[in-house]
Amino acid sequence: MSDSYGRQAPPLTLDELARRDDIPATEKQSDEAQAGLASARVTVTVPPGQQLQHSDGPTIVLPEGSFHGRTVDETRLHEPDSLAPPDEPPRPYRPLWQPQLHYPRLTGVPETRLRRINGSTVVVPTDSGHVYGEYTARQTYYPSGYPWACIGRLFVWSDASQPNWDSYGTAALVGNRTVLTAAHMVPWGASNWAAQFIAGYYDGSSSAGSGGQSWVTNAHGYAGHDVTAHDMAVLRLADPLGGWLGSLGTKAYDDGWEGGNYWTLAGYPSAVTSERPSFQAAIHVIDDDEDGDAQELEHHGDDTGGDSGGPFFATWDDGPYAIGTVSGYEEISGPLGIGSEDNNIVAGGPALNALVKYGRDTWP
Repeated sequence: MSDSYGRQAPPLTLDELARRDDIPATEKQSDEAQAGLASARVTVTVPPGQQLQHSDGPTIVLPEGSFHGRTVDETRLHEPDSLAPPDEPPRPYRPLWQPQLHYPRLTGVPETRLRRINGSTVVVPTDSGHVYGEYTARQTYYPSGYPWACIGRLFVWSDASQPNWDSYGTAALVGNRTVLTAAHMVPWGASNWAAQFIAGYYDGSSSAGSGGQSWVTNAHGYAGHDVTAHDMAVLRLADPLGGWLGSLGTKAYDDGWEGGNYWTLAGYPSAVTSERPSFQAAIHVIDDDEDGDAQELEHHGDDTGGDSGGPFFATWDDGPYAIGTVSGYEEISGPLGIGSEDNNIVAGGPALNALVKYGRDTWP
């Protein structure tokens, strides 16, 4: 499938990227970015009608019922095909104080491989996928530079008043305050939920500095996101991390790219180590299935629990673009094996560009 922009040029291959030098930073970090990333911002929610009290010294006394963090103000589901895709794909942004690294800096934590899951059930969406072993094993990396510092870990509380998060996945900056993740990471029916994005999460903190984290204030996705093609969501951050660290662009998948080993998958799977990001490169798309303005992109890259919401991306001359977000997997068994499928799934298509544009326009 090609989107409204017509046939698109393919991304750069890893061989082509290997022949290019990394792009160095050319400016000093802005005062705003330096100040924003240098210090952690502590957010506390107090019950209505209550207020913080100062005791002797620097201690602050919290009223009963207070909790660290904040609830999400708004969640909204859009009908499929209701958001018009932009005339141009949402473009990547690299601050000139961020060097662009074509390949991340590797660390030494090996992957723990999982057994294959067998069966006839179609499982979509899910927070785990398959390990196929068809590519070089996932490798951990230190998330410095662009775009690697733009990818982070997403923590979700279904009840914001509880001290511990319930689930986690991966998300990526795609705008000044906008991150992209899988819709199934969002507890859509919850009335008191919270989420926090930590850019470049590594061993418990952000590689960008103690201020490289932000609470989510809004969440938008598509109705019918229980089907993997529309399993995508954009979240608004309280802080403009994308302006400080950069953001990925997005593109709708063009079936002229089918079979090309262009794509990289990055995330925080517990099967490798959820405390450090890992990636796998040179993945190819096997097939794409359309569902209105969205697509299920099938591949045999390795993704498992914790990868959900991570970007599936490649690099063009003007920077990195995600063509989707990690959703889940499918297992379909046909009679006598005819028509059987066993694939990991990425949610993408023109619906991706439309949703990201909405986030960028609404949350500048």
